[in-house]
Amino acid sequence: MFKGALQGLGLGLILGLGSFAQGAIEEEGGGLGSEMIVEVKSKKRITQSTASTSHSEVDHQQIARLPQGGEVSLPKLIATTTPGVVQGAFGQTFIRGNHANVQYQLDGVQLPDSPSNTFGQAVSPRNIDHMEIITGGIPAEYGQRLSAVVNVVTKSGAEKTEGEIELNYGSYHTISPHLLYGGSNESGTLHYFISGNYNRTDRGLDTPAPGGTAKSDQSQGSTESVHNLAVGTSEFAKVDWQVDNRNKISFILFFSQSDFQIPNFPTSFSSADPYFNSGYRDYFGNSQGPLSPTFNYAPSSTHDTQAEINTYSQVVWKHTFSGRSFFQLAPYYKYSLIVNKNDPANDFFAETAISGATPSSFSQNRHTNNLGLKADYTLREGQDHLIKVGCQLQASRSDGVISIQTQSSIPPMTDSSPNLGYFQGIYMQDDYSLAQSLVLNAGLRFDAAQFSFGSLSSTDSMLQPRVGLNYRATETTTLHVFYGKLFQPAPVENLRYQFDPIRGRLVSLSSYDIKAEKDDYYEAGVAQQILGTQVASLNVYYKDGVNVLDDFQFLNTPIAQPYNFSTGFAYGVELSLKGRVTEDWSDYFNYSYSIAMGQDIHSVAGESGPGYQMLDHVQVHTANGGLTYVKNNFWWTGQMLLGSGLRTGQFNSINLPSHFTADTTVGYQFRGSHFLSDFKISFDVLNILDNRYPITIANGFNGSHYAPGRQLFVRLAKNF
Repeated sequence: MFKGALQGLGLGLILGLGSFAQGAIEEEGGGLGSEMIVEVKSKKRITQSTASTSHSEVDHQQIARLPQGGEVSLPKLIATTTPGVVQGAFGQTFIRGNHANVQYQLDGVQLPDSPSNTFGQAVSPRNIDHMEIITGGIPAEYGQRLSAVVNVVTKSGAEKTEGEIELNYGSYHTISPHLLYGGSNESGTLHYFISGNYNRTDRGLDTPAPGGTAKSDQSQGSTESVHNLAVGTSEFAKVDWQVDNRNKISFILFFSQSDFQIPNFPTSFSSADPYFNSGYRDYFGNSQGPLSPTFNYAPSSTHDTQAEINTYSQVVWKHTFSGRSFFQLAPYYKYSLIVNKNDPANDFFAETAISGATPSSFSQNRHTNNLGLKADYTLREGQDHLIKVGCQLQASRSDGVISIQTQSSIPPMTDSSPNLGYFQGIYMQDDYSLAQSLVLNAGLRFDAAQFSFGSLSSTDSMLQPRVGLNYRATETTTLHVFYGKLFQPAPVENLRYQFDPIRGRLVSLSSYDIKAEKDDYYEAGVAQQILGTQVASLNVYYKDGVNVLDDFQFLNTPIAQPYNFSTGFAYGVELSLKGRVTEDWSDYFNYSYSIAMGQDIHSVAGESGPGYQMLDHVQVHTANGGLTYVKNNFWWTGQMLLGSGLRTGQFNSINLPSHFTADTTVGYQFRGSHFLSDFKISFDVLNILDNRYPITIANGFNGSHYAPGRQLFVRLAKNF
């Protein structure tokens, strides 16, 4: 297995020659009008990071100049600017061969999990001042969700009161106005920032419909968006209070509400079309055995919907003891509600219309409460040690009714038992400067989790040493290596049902135990300043895991059910380049080669095929890049994304076709004393080539998901 991994890494290096990676960020300010200036200066060394991690950064100025600006979804923002990231259907994010398990931090506080079938995003990019995405070499201070850590620093009010109002309108009758406003009191001890947004679109989720039901039509999605309306609002508020010279308190509160129609097939599609016939056929039309049909016909009259509410609040108290140490305490609370309404009369239409069809009808009204506390203490001991110790405690409970009906003649199976989960983590780490150019990050972390659902209770824990070494070999060259153990428990909401993942047939509602994933993680990387204005980097990683977590969708329901492979591994290569081309031009380019495999499905009734199989969320080759021009009040950005395709077929044996998309935006900021002063206008074109490629085939929600085609948007903003 290890030999194969090395061969794969070598292949990735060969294929990736000429592709590049991320650069460095200089930070200035933090208010609504402040700037995180992404700038590479020829007279200043830019590879001084002492972190033994793979990471990239993005700030609010970069976001504003990308296609869609602050309207872009957070998953797309990450997937189009970061190496090793693949975006799935409905905003899922796959990083380095992991299915989900991304940790989001809001001003240093880890957000609790959202239910896996939530379509909304964790944080809106319009509220981000800057963020760091750590994809490897994760230090001991981070626990639970470890495929990546997204550290988000939110906007704060500036010294001078200011605001922005914007209206976005475009394809699929999309309309999305928002308001930002922030400032401070006269003494500057109290800063505030608020934002509000409304959005509606006729294409809220990825359509399941191909261009047509013939085999040749399956490589492109339909131009129609049927039963796919989405409407939502989101509100965010932040207050920073400098109580005195030693104490600061920050408050954050956000609320979001969304309503989605579950997309159907166009009226031109008939239940008699070969596309919906019994017996499973892969993307290329080859028979894969006597399995239940994956492409269940859902007529346009089916009215399944999903509604979501998320509320989150946190308080962070920071006490400074001296210039060398400080303590932070942060209680937090999150509430999530998901309501699915089904339409059995139409959900089961395919049962009688198609021979051998096994559709399903799903409903739920379920909420989750999360209450947690984070505390940490940081000490600068002399010139050589930066010591950090901390802990995090969290309790989660899910309640409500869930119902699944697999045949119209049989009553639905229902369950309303609560799910309970408790998480504890404690760590200590030290950044130890062994020499002027050599920094050792050594840490030890202990995590434990306890679950109770139905008649089953389970506990698990793990001690995790993590060691990283950062060496600045020259003024322009930095190397790092890392080894660590990682512990990832399953989310509390998903330890619920036992069913057959191969035939998609519900067996029972009995509970079963999903084990925590435990990994050994290895990484090495180098960052090199070139031409004085660019930073190129190369990172290589390998993960060996037991009880590897993965998710699969249950028929055409929104249940994303986790399960375990008994063993698995992942490895890859990432290359990137980021910096300035000239004073007016900046660029970034990322390429990744990734493999992730598992064997022996357990915790569910089923099989995983002969030996190791590729995981369905793997995309072997991924590249993204962007080029931005800024001159005076004008800017233009071009952005591209290239992927070799996710997996489909029995045991994920088939690779979907490769795809290429390109987006662009152009904008102008009016200045002066005339009527247009402080207006800003932008035009976006997404998927310029109108490539409606398949994101997944035969994987949940009526079988398939296709990317949207060409879209046009105009954004008009006014600063005040």
